[in-house]
Order: sequence, then structure tokens, then C-alpha cells
Amino acid sequence: MNQSSVPANPKPAQPSDTDTVIVGGGIAGAALAYALARSGLRVLVLESTEVFRDRVRGESMMPWGVAEAQSLGVANLLRAAGAHTVPLWKRYTEGDPTARDLPVGRLIPGVEGTLNLHHPVACQALLDAAAEAGATVIRGVRNVAVMPGAKPRLGYRLGDSEYTVTASLVVGADGRGSVVRRCAAIVLQQQEATSFVAGLLLEEVAGPDGFDVVMEHDLGVCLLLRQGRGRARAYHIVPPAHRTRYAGEGGLERFLADATASGSPLAPMLTNARTAGPCGVVPGTDTWTDRPYADGVVLIGDAAGHNDPGAGCGLSIAMRDARLVRDLVLAGARRAEDFAPYGAERLERMRRLRLIGDVVAAATVESDENRSTRRRHFAQAMATMDAEISPLVLGMFAGPETIPAHLANEAVLQRIRSAGNTNMNTNTNTNTTMKTLHIK
Repeated sequence: MNQSSVPANPKPAQPSDTDTVIVGGGIAGAALAYALARSGLRVLVLESTEVFRDRVRGESMMPWGVAEAQSLGVANLLRAAGAHTVPLWKRYTEGDPTARDLPVGRLIPGVEGTLNLHHPVACQALLDAAAEAGATVIRGVRNVAVMPGAKPRLGYRLGDSEYTVTASLVVGADGRGSVVRRCAAIVLQQQEATSFVAGLLLEEVAGPDGFDVVMEHDLGVCLLLRQGRGRARAYHIVPPAHRTRYAGEGGLERFLADATASGSPLAPMLTNARTAGPCGVVPGTDTWTDRPYADGVVLIGDAAGHNDPGAGCGLSIAMRDARLVRDLVLAGARRAEDFAPYGAERLERMRRLRLIGDVVAAATVESDENRSTRRRHFAQAMATMDAEISPLVLGMFAGPETIPAHLANEAVLQRIRSAGNTNMNTNTNTNTTMKTLHIK
């Protein structure tokens, strides 16, 4: 359904009790709502927005996330909404005009590549599908408050009225600033930003759309992820020193100039491109918890902790969260201890993804004096399928669980950071993997 045809503030009957309340109707929450509703559960979705609008979000789902989406039954929903499958990534190393191909459509049987779709369209398609499957969807909700327990209660405001609902389970899918997380007194740990990611939606992008592009440049890395029909999302990943480069007056112009600088393989594609949304910048932080649940409450998606967006795995994390929680809920999970398997898997998954993000940042973005050497070292390691580095990078596409256990440690970071410079202080930037903060 086109968003413009959705009433601004639909008000279905407000249930006083239900089986599952999902707070947040974005990618993770709507996918779970659809999966539970079509299995016969009574599901209530509370979404704060009345219309999904363009914001800088991940819009490329890695193959391991596509496999999870297929298990949830939502992959075809996304394709029907216009999701574009990309079987190939082309990577350009600094100073090398020849692309190195990564056939991402060959990594997982039954998955043809990454799945790219405009975030507001994806959210709306999944939320519509959840409603059609029987979920009650209420938008424009404010002032959500959750009282965890064996029979959790939830209060919220809609317009001028306040409502209370009891449930057997409340799912927090309400993003990084999760209200549900705060109500359940769940605390996240946070790793400081290794980089900053700027994103911009573009239309009238030229050239074939059968591959995505990753290109190193003087300031960091630029990506162009094709959505088909001339639309693409472009990203710059830059060191923290350049965090404000694409913000404020002139930010859009600098964004496009950096992407199309002399010799850039993106220049022919973007010559006549036009911007189709705001330019937003987000920090490349990681957050996580070993216990994304409490009695009567479980967190999924960014509410449970997010990976460095530079690694591009946010949508895949959401799909796996939804699939694992669906399986547990359908098996009867409601108490905190019932979700312990999910918490353990997620903790290790996020640890490995955190390492992948750190490896990619160390190899391509961190602005120490040997960055060009590190970039060449990394490119060679990928070209030769280096036994230490390539499994980590491929894990970004095939799933972090594919990384051999003996490689899932930080030793590789020292190797990358010291490439070509035996006198280099290998503790450079170790705060990105060792220093953590606590956030609520």
C-alpha cells in the first residue's frame, strides 16, 4: 500500500489485552508482527510515526539477513514492494583503477545476493503485511510506559486519550532510544565510534544496476548501493575527524564532490544524479547487552544493541532477531529465562560483528600514517583469500557464525594496523575495541 493512501491517524479499537505487544513498527518489529500474526497469535503493534519518512538508515540486507527474511516469510514481501537484488559487489582500492569483484550472490545457497530497498518503503510493506495477517496496528502512539512482569502491562497515549493493555509479552523494537529498554532497566554497553557514516539518497543514477560499488578515497570509503530504477543510496565512511564534513551548509555539495573526484569510478554514474532526501550522519558505534530480556519483555533490533553501521549488517541483525524470537515465542517463551538462548546467541553474534566492523575500519578508514599501506595489505589479503582476514570479511556477508572460532579474536587488528611499519605503535586506536561505556 502506498503511504499516501494510509489515513494520517487510524484509530482501530483499542484492545485491553492481547498475547504480544510490539512497540515499534519498523523493520524488526513489523517483520516479527507479521510472523507471529500469521501463526495465529494476537498481536498489537504500537508505532510512534504516522508516516515513515526518509532518514539515513541501512538499506542493503546482507545475504545472511536475506536467508533469515526468507525463513520469516518476508523476503518476497520486500521483493514485491520493489526490493532490488544485487549479486555482485565491486571494490576499488586506493590507487588501483581495477575493480575486485565479490560475488555476494554465491555465498549462501538459495540467496541470490544482497537485497536493497528504500527504508520507508520496506517498513510500510512489512507493517501492511502484518495488519493483513491479523495484527492490530496503531500509529501515532505517544508516552509508552511498560511495567514488566509475569503479566506485563503497557500504557500509551493516542490523541487525547490514554490506554492500558495487558499482555503475555512486550517486545521492544523501538530503536536505539528504546523506551521499553529503559522501562525494563536493561543497560547497554557501548564501544566508541571508529568512524562516522554519512548517507544520501540519489535518483537518476546512470549505468547498470547489477552491482554495488565500494571505493576507497582520500578521506575514507564511499559506497553506492543500487536500488534499481535509477535510485541508489550512497554512503561516505570517514574517520571521526571528518564527522562534520557532510553536515550543514555545503554538505551535499561536498558529499557529491568527494564521490565523483577525478578518477572516481562513480563519476560516470553520478554525473546527472539528483538528491532525493536529506544527508544524515551517524556515528559508527556498537552497543550490546548480555541480557536483552526481562520478565515479560524482550528486545530486538537496535533496541537490543546495534552494530557499527559501517559494516552494513543492521537489517540482517533485525531479521535474525525477529526469527529467533518468533521461534521462541511460538514455543511458549514468555519468562526471562526462556529467552536466554537468544541472549547468548546474540551476544556472540554482536561480538563477532563488532570485530568485523573494527577490521574493516582499521584496514580502510582509520587515518594513521600507514593507511595506504594498510589498504594495499587488506586488498591483497582479500585477493589471495588470506586465511586470517578473508573469513572475517566474508562473515559480514555470509553470517558471523561462519567465522572459525579461532579467528574470532582481535589479534588480526594488530596485524592490520602495523602493516608495513614495524615501528608503529600497535596500540593506536585500541580504545575502539577496549573502551566501553554504559548507556541506558
